[in-house]
Amino acid sequence: MRFKAVKDEIYPFIQFANSFTSPKNLNTVLQNILIDAEPDGVTLRATDMQVGFSGKIPVSVEETGTATVSGKKLLDIIKEIPDGSVIDFSFDGSKINIDSGKSSFKLSTISHEIFPTMAEITPEYYLKIKSSMLYNLLKKTSFCISTDASKIEYTGSHMAVYGDKLEISAADFQRIATSSVKFDEEYSNEFMINIPRKTVMELLKILDEDEYVEIETDRKQIIFTIGQVKIFSKLIEKYIKSITKLFANDLPLQAKLNRAEFLDVIKRVSAITSEVTHGVVLSFKPGTFTVYSLETEYGTGHESIDDFEYNGEPLDIIFNAKHVAEMISNIDTDYFYLHMVGERNPAVIIPETGEYKYLVVPISINRY
Repeated sequence: MRFKAVKDEIYPFIQFANSFTSPKNLNTVLQNILIDAEPDGVTLRATDMQVGFSGKIPVSVEETGTATVSGKKLLDIIKEIPDGSVIDFSFDGSKINIDSGKSSFKLSTISHEIFPTMAEITPEYYLKIKSSMLYNLLKKTSFCISTDASKIEYTGSHMAVYGDKLEISAADFQRIATSSVKFDEEYSNEFMINIPRKTVMELLKILDEDEYVEIETDRKQIIFTIGQVKIFSKLIEKYIKSITKLFANDLPLQAKLNRAEFLDVIKRVSAITSEVTHGVVLSFKPGTFTVYSLETEYGTGHESIDDFEYNGEPLDIIFNAKHVAEMISNIDTDYFYLHMVGERNPAVIIPETGEYKYLVVPISINRY
């Protein structure tokens, strides 16, 4: 195996591939990246057995061949080579030689024959969507994916197709996020799958590699194809069938709030909140709207907000400031609506425009 590549061409692919290795795994080969030099380019592969990466780089190959090397060490070496440098890769049967300018390195290898591959799938469902659309859907919802493995169905991003509509939703135990987009054409097969959090986070790093992303799934695995990059992933076989059901509830109380002002106030007041609850009180009264911190050993804080509209009776409702701030940070309109029922009921946050919305559960403690 021998080929040459400019650092700027190969380094991003090494970064991507290294994210899919399993550095702490006792199976050393899962810490490695497979390098496959073919006549029409070089393919890098990596997997931790749950999610996998494959990316093809159209570089000039002098001699074909295959080898695996430590992903971390390969990344560390290529990172320090000056930008724009030409790097010469060659394999002598036991080590990969990396030469650039006056620098020369030899990396030990493991037989590529024991390198695992993701299982083949026979796609039952196919979807093609603009990368920018999928990126926005995932970005506006992925922060709500739970990291608590005790409820496996909450640890992924729910992707559902209903005719001409794609809906992506995520939930932990205090909030729900959902975002949707409509296609120009209608897909006849309706389906729902649950994509693991790690897959979603890695996908967000790569979605700008091409204009479109193709999605194939058999309900147990999924393949995302983005230009010359493929991401393979096992799916979470449990999912929440009625994940967005709570959005259908009637919410008679409505406040219209300035996004930037509200976010700034929440961040300032939350500086003195409890490290456990991060509790802040949204206090609506005739003509006034004030954000209070719950009293803690550190003290209290409050600040009033001028730019708001509210149509209901006086109401104090307590939220986790971090949860609310994260939701508001993902809104891209100047104003948003907060729909409520009462101090103990879930509230819904909706932007002025856009096919996405959030539900947040209040903290059930008394203010005083």
